[in-house]
Amino acid sequence: MNLLLIICLLTGIIVRQIGRFPPQLVASINWWLITIALPCVILTLIPSTRFSSSSLFPVMSMWLVFLGAATLALLVGRLAGWSREVCGVLMLVAGIGNTSFMGYPIIQGYYGAEGLKVAVIADQLGSFIVLSTAGVIVMALCSGSRISLRAVGMRIITFPPFIALVISLALKTVGGLPAMIQAALVSIGATMTPLALFAVGLQIALRPARGMVTPLVAGTCWKLVGAPALVWLLSRWFSPDGYSGDVSVLEAGMAPMIAAAIMAQRAGLRPDLANTLQSYGILLSFITLPIWHQVL
Repeated sequence: MNLLLIICLLTGIIVRQIGRFPPQLVASINWWLITIALPCVILTLIPSTRFSSSSLFPVMSMWLVFLGAATLALLVGRLAGWSREVCGVLMLVAGIGNTSFMGYPIIQGYYGAEGLKVAVIADQLGSFIVLSTAGVIVMALCSGSRISLRAVGMRIITFPPFIALVISLALKTVGGLPAMIQAALVSIGATMTPLALFAVGLQIALRPARGMVTPLVAGTCWKLVGAPALVWLLSRWFSPDGYSGDVSVLEAGMAPMIAAAIMAQRAGLRPDLANTLQSYGILLSFITLPIWHQVL
Protein backbone atom coordinates (compact mmCIF):
# COMPACT_ATOMS: atom_id res chain seq x y z
CA MET A 1 0.00 0.00 0.00
CA ASN A 2 2.87 2.38 0.72
CA LEU A 3 4.12 1.63 -2.80
CA LEU A 4 0.69 2.62 -4.15
CA LEU A 5 0.97 5.99 -2.43
CA ILE A 6 4.35 6.64 -4.02
CA ILE A 7 3.31 5.42 -7.50
CA CYS A 8 0.17 7.60 -7.58
CA LEU A 9 2.10 10.64 -6.38
CA LEU A 10 4.91 10.11 -8.90
CA THR A 11 2.40 9.56 -11.72
CA GLY A 12 0.86 12.95 -11.02
CA ILE A 13 4.29 14.58 -10.96
CA ILE A 14 5.24 12.98 -14.28
CA VAL A 15 1.97 14.04 -15.93
CA ARG A 16 2.52 17.57 -14.63
CA GLN A 17 5.98 17.66 -16.20
CA ILE A 18 4.62 16.39 -19.52
CA GLY A 19 1.92 19.05 -19.30
CA ARG A 20 -0.70 17.24 -21.35
CA PHE A 21 -3.88 17.13 -19.30
CA PRO A 22 -7.22 19.03 -19.39
CA PRO A 23 -7.10 22.39 -17.58
CA GLN A 24 -10.08 21.50 -15.38
CA LEU A 25 -8.75 18.06 -14.43
CA VAL A 26 -7.63 19.00 -10.91
CA ALA A 27 -10.87 20.85 -10.12
CA SER A 28 -12.91 17.90 -11.40
CA ILE A 29 -10.91 15.39 -9.34
CA ASN A 30 -11.26 17.58 -6.25
CA TRP A 31 -15.04 17.76 -6.75
CA TRP A 32 -15.25 13.98 -6.99
CA LEU A 33 -13.10 13.47 -3.88
CA ILE A 34 -15.06 15.84 -1.63
CA THR A 35 -18.57 15.22 -2.97
CA ILE A 36 -18.53 11.50 -3.77
CA ALA A 37 -15.48 9.50 -2.66
CA LEU A 38 -14.97 10.92 0.84
CA PRO A 39 -18.65 10.55 1.86
CA CYS A 40 -18.54 6.94 0.65
CA VAL A 41 -15.51 6.26 2.82
CA ILE A 42 -17.26 7.73 5.86
CA LEU A 43 -20.46 5.77 5.21
CA THR A 44 -18.57 2.49 5.01
CA LEU A 45 -16.25 2.98 8.01
CA ILE A 46 -18.18 4.79 10.76
CA PRO A 47 -21.06 2.28 11.17
CA SER A 48 -18.61 -0.57 11.82
CA THR A 49 -16.23 1.36 14.09
CA ARG A 50 -16.48 0.38 17.76
CA PHE A 51 -15.97 3.13 20.31
CA SER A 52 -14.98 2.79 23.96
CA SER A 53 -13.32 4.77 26.74
CA SER A 54 -9.92 3.98 25.18
CA SER A 55 -11.05 5.91 22.09
CA LEU A 56 -10.79 9.20 23.96
CA PHE A 57 -7.02 9.71 23.70
CA PRO A 58 -6.64 9.32 19.90
CA VAL A 59 -9.71 11.52 19.32
CA MET A 60 -8.45 14.16 21.74
CA SER A 61 -5.05 14.06 20.02
CA MET A 62 -6.49 14.94 16.62
CA TRP A 63 -8.35 17.91 18.09
CA LEU A 64 -5.17 19.07 19.84
CA VAL A 65 -3.30 18.97 16.52
CA PHE A 66 -5.92 21.27 15.02
CA LEU A 67 -6.07 23.59 18.04
CA GLY A 68 -2.28 23.81 18.08
CA ALA A 69 -2.21 24.83 14.42
CA ALA A 70 -4.95 27.38 15.08
CA THR A 71 -3.01 28.83 18.02
CA LEU A 72 0.17 28.97 15.94
CA ALA A 73 -1.63 30.69 13.07
CA LEU A 74 -3.28 33.29 15.30
CA LEU A 75 -0.30 34.12 17.51
CA VAL A 76 2.49 34.03 14.95
CA GLY A 77 0.16 35.37 12.27
CA ARG A 78 -0.59 38.46 14.32
CA LEU A 79 3.10 39.11 14.97
CA ALA A 80 4.06 38.49 11.34
CA GLY A 81 1.07 40.29 9.86
CA TRP A 82 -0.32 37.27 8.01
CA SER A 83 -3.63 37.66 6.22
CA ARG A 84 -6.78 35.76 7.18
CA GLU A 85 -6.27 33.59 4.12
CA VAL A 86 -2.76 32.55 5.21
CA CYS A 87 -3.95 31.84 8.76
CA GLY A 88 -6.82 29.78 7.37
CA VAL A 89 -4.45 27.65 5.29
CA LEU A 90 -2.28 26.91 8.33
CA MET A 91 -5.29 25.93 10.43
CA LEU A 92 -6.67 23.61 7.76
CA VAL A 93 -3.58 22.14 6.13
CA ALA A 94 -1.24 22.05 9.15
CA GLY A 95 -4.05 21.25 11.57
CA ILE A 96 -5.69 18.20 9.98
CA GLY A 97 -3.63 15.14 9.10
CA ASN A 98 -3.96 12.49 6.42
CA THR A 99 -4.88 9.94 9.07
CA SER A 100 -6.68 7.57 6.74
CA PHE A 101 -5.33 7.20 3.20
CA MET A 102 -1.73 7.55 4.31
CA GLY A 103 -2.33 6.74 7.96
CA TYR A 104 -4.08 3.38 7.61
CA PRO A 105 -1.44 1.55 5.54
CA ILE A 106 1.43 3.04 7.54
CA ILE A 107 -0.11 2.20 10.93
CA GLN A 108 -1.11 -1.28 9.78
CA GLY A 109 2.46 -1.88 8.59
CA TYR A 110 3.87 -0.88 11.98
CA TYR A 111 1.27 -2.24 14.40
CA GLY A 112 -0.94 -4.66 12.48
CA ALA A 113 -4.71 -5.04 12.87
CA GLU A 114 -4.78 -3.84 16.50
CA GLY A 115 -3.02 -0.62 15.59
CA LEU A 116 -5.32 -0.12 12.62
CA LYS A 117 -8.36 -0.16 14.92
CA VAL A 118 -6.91 2.79 16.84
CA ALA A 119 -6.09 4.58 13.58
CA VAL A 120 -9.70 4.24 12.40
CA ILE A 121 -10.98 5.79 15.63
CA ALA A 122 -8.48 8.67 15.45
CA ASP A 123 -9.45 9.27 11.85
CA GLN A 124 -13.22 8.84 11.96
CA LEU A 125 -14.02 10.42 15.35
CA GLY A 126 -11.08 12.79 15.21
CA SER A 127 -9.84 14.06 11.86
CA PHE A 128 -13.05 13.66 9.85
CA ILE A 129 -15.17 15.40 12.48
CA VAL A 130 -12.59 18.21 12.77
CA LEU A 131 -12.69 18.59 8.99
CA SER A 132 -16.49 18.52 8.79
CA THR A 133 -17.10 21.01 11.61
CA ALA A 134 -14.18 23.20 12.66
CA GLY A 135 -12.63 22.95 9.19
CA VAL A 136 -15.78 24.27 7.52
CA ILE A 137 -15.99 27.11 10.04
CA VAL A 138 -12.38 28.10 9.33
CA MET A 139 -13.00 27.93 5.60
CA ALA A 140 -16.03 30.21 5.95
CA LEU A 141 -14.51 32.74 8.34
CA CYS A 142 -11.15 33.06 6.58
CA SER A 143 -12.41 33.20 3.01
CA GLY A 144 -12.49 37.00 3.09
CA SER A 145 -16.24 37.28 2.64
CA ARG A 146 -18.61 38.55 5.32
CA ILE A 147 -20.59 35.62 6.58
CA SER A 148 -23.17 35.17 9.32
CA LEU A 149 -23.46 32.39 11.87
CA ARG A 150 -26.46 31.10 9.94
CA ALA A 151 -24.39 30.95 6.76
CA VAL A 152 -21.60 29.11 8.59
CA GLY A 153 -24.14 26.65 9.94
CA MET A 154 -25.55 26.11 6.46
CA ARG A 155 -22.08 25.40 5.11
CA ILE A 156 -21.58 22.76 7.78
CA ILE A 157 -24.90 20.97 7.36
CA THR A 158 -24.65 21.03 3.54
CA PHE A 159 -21.01 19.87 3.45
CA PRO A 160 -21.17 16.38 1.84
CA PRO A 161 -18.76 14.66 4.29
CA PHE A 162 -20.73 16.08 7.24
CA ILE A 163 -23.99 14.80 5.78
CA ALA A 164 -22.35 11.39 5.34
CA LEU A 165 -21.14 11.51 8.96
CA VAL A 166 -24.64 12.17 10.29
CA ILE A 167 -26.12 9.40 8.12
CA SER A 168 -23.39 6.96 9.14
CA LEU A 169 -24.01 7.59 12.84
CA ALA A 170 -27.70 6.87 12.25
CA LEU A 171 -26.80 3.71 10.32
CA LYS A 172 -24.66 2.57 13.25
CA THR A 173 -27.83 2.12 15.32
CA VAL A 174 -29.26 -0.35 12.77
CA GLY A 175 -26.10 -2.31 12.07
CA GLY A 176 -24.82 -0.42 9.04
CA LEU A 177 -25.57 -0.67 5.34
CA PRO A 178 -26.84 -3.75 3.50
CA ALA A 179 -23.94 -5.85 2.22
CA MET A 180 -24.61 -5.09 -1.45
CA ILE A 181 -24.67 -1.31 -0.93
CA GLN A 182 -21.67 -1.51 1.40
CA ALA A 183 -19.62 -3.31 -1.26
CA ALA A 184 -20.54 -0.75 -3.91
CA LEU A 185 -19.65 2.22 -1.69
CA VAL A 186 -16.36 0.59 -0.67
CA SER A 187 -15.41 0.36 -4.35
CA ILE A 188 -16.27 4.03 -4.91
CA GLY A 189 -14.42 5.08 -1.76
CA ALA A 190 -11.36 3.13 -2.93
CA THR A 191 -10.86 5.78 -5.62
CA MET A 192 -10.00 8.32 -2.91
CA THR A 193 -6.38 7.35 -2.31
CA PRO A 194 -5.09 7.00 -5.89
CA LEU A 195 -7.00 10.00 -7.24
CA ALA A 196 -6.12 12.23 -4.29
CA LEU A 197 -2.40 11.51 -4.51
CA PHE A 198 -2.47 11.77 -8.31
CA ALA A 199 -4.08 15.21 -7.95
CA VAL A 200 -1.43 16.19 -5.41
CA GLY A 201 1.26 15.14 -7.89
CA LEU A 202 -0.35 17.30 -10.56
CA GLN A 203 -0.12 20.29 -8.23
CA ILE A 204 3.16 19.51 -6.49
CA ALA A 205 4.92 22.76 -5.73
CA LEU A 206 8.23 23.04 -3.90
CA ARG A 207 8.98 26.68 -4.66
CA PRO A 208 7.09 28.80 -2.13
CA ALA A 209 5.34 31.93 -3.31
CA ARG A 210 6.84 35.27 -2.43
CA GLY A 211 6.44 36.04 1.24
CA MET A 212 5.18 32.53 2.06
CA VAL A 213 8.42 30.96 3.33
CA THR A 214 7.73 31.71 7.01
CA PRO A 215 4.18 30.27 7.09
CA LEU A 216 5.40 27.29 5.04
CA VAL A 217 8.18 26.51 7.53
CA ALA A 218 5.91 27.13 10.52
CA GLY A 219 3.14 24.91 9.18
CA THR A 220 5.46 22.09 8.12
CA CYS A 221 7.36 22.09 11.41
CA TRP A 222 4.15 22.03 13.43
CA LYS A 223 2.54 19.23 11.42
CA LEU A 224 5.54 16.89 11.24
CA VAL A 225 7.43 17.74 14.44
CA GLY A 226 5.49 19.92 16.90
CA ALA A 227 2.16 18.09 16.79
CA PRO A 228 3.52 14.55 17.26
CA ALA A 229 5.89 15.84 19.96
CA LEU A 230 2.95 17.31 21.90
CA VAL A 231 0.94 14.07 21.61
CA TRP A 232 4.01 12.02 22.58
CA LEU A 233 4.43 14.05 25.78
CA LEU A 234 0.74 13.64 26.60
CA SER A 235 0.91 9.90 25.94
CA ARG A 236 3.74 9.61 28.46
CA TRP A 237 1.60 11.49 30.98
CA PHE A 238 -1.74 9.71 30.45
CA SER A 239 -0.35 6.25 29.51
CA PRO A 240 -3.29 5.20 27.29
CA ASP A 241 -4.07 1.51 26.82
CA GLY A 242 -2.51 -0.70 24.16
CA TYR A 243 -1.35 0.98 21.00
CA SER A 244 -3.48 4.09 21.57
CA GLY A 245 -0.55 6.29 22.55
CA ASP A 246 1.93 5.22 19.87
CA VAL A 247 -0.65 5.25 17.07
CA SER A 248 -1.91 8.67 18.16
CA VAL A 249 1.63 10.06 17.96
CA LEU A 250 2.13 8.76 14.41
CA GLU A 251 -1.32 9.92 13.32
CA ALA A 252 -0.54 13.38 14.73
CA GLY A 253 2.60 13.43 12.60
CA MET A 254 0.95 12.36 9.33
CA ALA A 255 1.21 14.63 6.30
CA PRO A 256 -1.58 17.19 5.82
CA MET A 257 -5.00 15.81 4.88
CA ILE A 258 -5.53 16.16 1.15
CA ALA A 259 -9.22 16.98 1.62
CA ALA A 260 -8.29 19.86 3.93
CA ALA A 261 -5.93 21.29 1.33
CA ILE A 262 -8.66 20.94 -1.30
CA MET A 263 -11.06 22.86 0.97
CA ALA A 264 -8.50 25.64 1.37
CA GLN A 265 -8.02 25.83 -2.39
CA ARG A 266 -11.76 25.86 -3.14
CA ALA A 267 -12.27 28.67 -0.62
CA GLY A 268 -9.51 30.75 -2.20
CA LEU A 269 -7.32 30.63 0.93
CA ARG A 270 -3.96 31.10 -0.78
CA PRO A 271 -4.01 27.95 -2.99
CA ASP A 272 -0.28 28.41 -3.66
CA LEU A 273 0.54 28.08 0.07
CA ALA A 274 -1.90 25.18 0.49
CA ASN A 275 -0.25 23.29 -2.39
CA THR A 276 3.29 23.97 -1.21
CA LEU A 277 2.56 23.10 2.42
CA GLN A 278 0.82 19.91 1.35
CA SER A 279 3.66 19.00 -1.03
CA TYR A 280 6.43 19.43 1.54
CA GLY A 281 4.32 17.71 4.20
CA ILE A 282 3.79 14.59 2.10
CA LEU A 283 7.38 14.31 0.87
CA LEU A 284 9.03 15.01 4.24
CA SER A 285 6.63 12.72 6.13
CA PHE A 286 8.27 9.73 4.46
CA ILE A 287 11.36 10.75 6.47
CA THR A 288 9.85 12.00 9.73
CA LEU A 289 7.37 9.15 10.32
CA PRO A 290 10.03 6.40 10.45
CA ILE A 291 12.01 8.61 12.84
CA TRP A 292 8.99 9.00 15.13
CA HIS A 293 8.42 5.24 14.99
CA GLN A 294 12.00 4.70 16.18
CA VAL A 295 11.43 7.20 18.99
CA LEU A 296 8.38 5.26 20.11
